[in-house]
Parts: sequence; C-alpha cells; structure tokens
Amino acid sequence: MRGSGKSSSSAGSARRWGSLRKGLVFLLALALTGTETVSTFGKQSPASDPASVASQVKKFGVGKSVKVKLTGGEKLAGHIQSIGADTFTVKLGKAGGERTVPYAQVSEIKDPGPLTWMLVGAALVIVILIVVAHHPSF
Repeated sequence: MRGSGKSSSSAGSARRWGSLRKGLVFLLALALTGTETVSTFGKQSPASDPASVASQVKKFGVGKSVKVKLTGGEKLAGHIQSIGADTFTVKLGKAGGERTVPYAQVSEIKDPGPLTWMLVGAALVIVILIVVAHHPSF
C-alpha cells in the first residue's frame, strides 16, 4: 500500500502550477510597468535634430497616436492633428485641447502602440485558464 503522501500526478501538477505562476507574475510585472519600459520593444525614435523629428512626424502622419517628450522634460500624449514646416500640432488626449510643438523642442517622439494592452489581455487569459484548470467544476 502506498502512504498518504502526494501522488506523482499531484507533484507534477504542483510543478506546472509553479511554472504558470512564475510566467503570470512576469507578464503582470511587464504589463504594469507601462509603455515607458515596454516601448523599447516598440517603435521609437530618439530625436536629436529638428529634421529627424520632422521626418518622423511626417512618417507617422495626421491622426496617428504619439507620445512626445520635450527638451524641458514635459510629456505630451495625443494624436497628430496637423503637420507644418517647423511645427506640428498634437490634439491632447487626457488633458484636452491642442498644442503646437516646434520640431526643435522635441527630444523624443514615439508610437505608444497596443503592446501594453496586448500584454494585459494575455495576462488575463492566463489567469482565467489557471482558474479553470484548477477548478474542474467550471
């Protein structure tokens, strides 16, 4: 007769649970760091001169969602509303209104992309799968 210890399938299940939990923690930590850290994997353009900023803004085009960091450290988020020879206008998202930005004042412009929301969605799917796997009554 066997003892009342855990069976080998229970031990395997515990190992799988530990691996899934580590993966979930990693995904959640990555998602919670926000687009600032994740953006290194996405599209970004460190702008050093007005010509490269103008080129990047034109490449994005009117209507594109962008995050802009100004030389003074201020950050803007919104959509490109218009593009001019020396400036572009951003329709601000959360703050509302619009802001005309000279290319010379931009230190960085990037596409925030959907990567963060994709990671959050993936983490939620993993949580649901783990809950369902450990509660067969569902």
